[in-house]
Amino acid sequence: MKGFDLIFAASAVAAGLLAGPALAEGSGQGARQGLVAWSSDALGISAKVPQGWTSDEMPGGGILFSAPDIDPHKTAHVALRAHVDQGGDLTVAHEQLLHTILLDGDTVLSDDVTEDGFAIRSKDSFGKVTLRKTARLDCEGGPVLASVQTDYPADLAEGMAPLLADVSGTLGCK
Repeated sequence: MKGFDLIFAASAVAAGLLAGPALAEGSGQGARQGLVAWSSDALGISAKVPQGWTSDEMPGGGILFSAPDIDPHKTAHVALRAHVDQGGDLTVAHEQLLHTILLDGDTVLSDDVTEDGFAIRSKDSFGKVTLRKTARLDCEGGPVLASVQTDYPADLAEGMAPLLADVSGTLGCK
C-alpha cells in the first residue's frame, strides 16, 4: 500500500468514526447499497433502511433518512413515524391522503387498502415517485399506528427504485 493510499484509508476510517450514529452504517453515495436493520425505542418501531444514509429527527416526531452526498431537496428519502393507535377508522385518513395527492396534481400509481392500513404510490409532475404506507401494528407496549414514506426523484429512479422497494414491507414493532 502506498503512503497516499494509507493516509486516504486512515482518513476514511476516521470519517466513519466521527459520523457515528448519524449514519445507518456505511457512508457516502458509494456505500454498499442494501438495507440494514434500524429500530427506535422512542417510536417503538423497527424497519430496514438504506445502509449509509444520514438520519435526522423530524419536527413533530419521526426519523428522516436521506441519501448522502446529494442536495437534501433533490435526493431520495425514507421517513418513519409512529403514534399510539387510538383505534379510529383508517378509511378517513386514507381518503384525506388520496384527496391531497390528487389536489397536488400527482398521478396515483397504486392504491392498496387493507383492514390494517393502506399504501398509496404516486408520481408528481417532475417524476418524483412517493410511496406512503400507514399500518396498524399490535406491539408489546400497545397498538401503534406507524407510517413509512419513501421518495426518490426521477433521475435517481434506476438505483433507488430497487433499493427502496422493500423498505415499506419491513415496517414492524421494535
